[in-house]
Amino acid sequence: MRSPAIPTWFIATIVASAAGIVLGLLWDISWHMTVGRDTFWTPPHVVEYLAAICAGCACGFIVLRTTFQKTDDASTVHFWGFRGPMGAWITIWGTFAMLASAPFDDWWHNAYGLDVKIVSPPHMVLFWGMLGIVVGALALTASAQNRADEHDTVRDAWLYACAGGVVAFIFMCGSIEYSWPNEQHSAVFYLVWGGVFPLLLAGYSRAGRLTYPAAAAALVSTLLWLAMGQILPHISAVPLLAPIWNPRTYLWPPYFPVLLIVPAFGMDLVRRRLASVNPWLLSLALSATFVLLLCAVQWPMATFMVHGNSHNWLFHGHEWPYSARMGPWETRFWPTERATDGVDDPSLLSIFPALGAATIVGTVTSRVGLAWGEWMSRVKR
Repeated sequence: MRSPAIPTWFIATIVASAAGIVLGLLWDISWHMTVGRDTFWTPPHVVEYLAAICAGCACGFIVLRTTFQKTDDASTVHFWGFRGPMGAWITIWGTFAMLASAPFDDWWHNAYGLDVKIVSPPHMVLFWGMLGIVVGALALTASAQNRADEHDTVRDAWLYACAGGVVAFIFMCGSIEYSWPNEQHSAVFYLVWGGVFPLLLAGYSRAGRLTYPAAAAALVSTLLWLAMGQILPHISAVPLLAPIWNPRTYLWPPYFPVLLIVPAFGMDLVRRRLASVNPWLLSLALSATFVLLLCAVQWPMATFMVHGNSHNWLFHGHEWPYSARMGPWETRFWPTERATDGVDDPSLLSIFPALGAATIVGTVTSRVGLAWGEWMSRVKR
């Protein structure tokens, strides 16, 4: 039976707060793409930090409640004389890291320029803080599903899938500079995605209690991304930071999400079929499944996004930030994310070495994911 120290409302609050943080993150990226660097008190920043404070305060409340009520001591983690669920401690750490990143980020921009790059030292501190909160939510939902009564299993398994989808979403945002449709015929795209997402999906597939837990988490992240793609274009905004090469009148909508659900579903099937084999062989099979299915669905999808009629309300193809100087590169594929000139569409054969390298990297990360998922399947604190 679940401990009274971790009620459902508390877990749902943390998952919702984590979702608010990552949705605010994508909104913030869109703000930078459209408006440029603005004051610290922009709407997406406010949403991100309010969600973080909400998560931190909820976890602080549950730690104090658990400490002073002295109930179910075996299900909690001790720290500095206080007791609380492990996920609550992770979330509290993430909240402090996020709040600490705020003045660092503001100082960085004032000292080194008003850039629109995602990867910078203060943003990395912010990212780790966000990651702490969403991983804390994942740990709380894992504990909930592992301790749930039989009639609560499906509900708690879906909470775990939602938290897993939020974690996947934050990594989708973190890899956005390497995942433009124009890059999805390049080696860097498959190496980045093959290195990151097999770890997450293998872990979800091993620890989740749904029939297809990795696919469920991928579905959640995809729906969140699609929802933001429908909301952001309806918000008016104009660039404020010169040079403005591509004037915009509404917030940049994220391009159609990578079809992560297809390789996730394949990994669920493979893991169920090969559950009894050597973990390294299973990891190789999971990685190969991910890379091959990702290429199978994303290669033609990228062709449509770059060369097809994708500039519409659903796909948001050919939507560029205000700082992009329009040219022929728009309808070409790029060799790297920093390419200034487009290249002709490479053949599928030319990408085979990269797929092999991505499979090797993914085998290692899948093995880590399986070990992590095995641990998550047993955590009850």
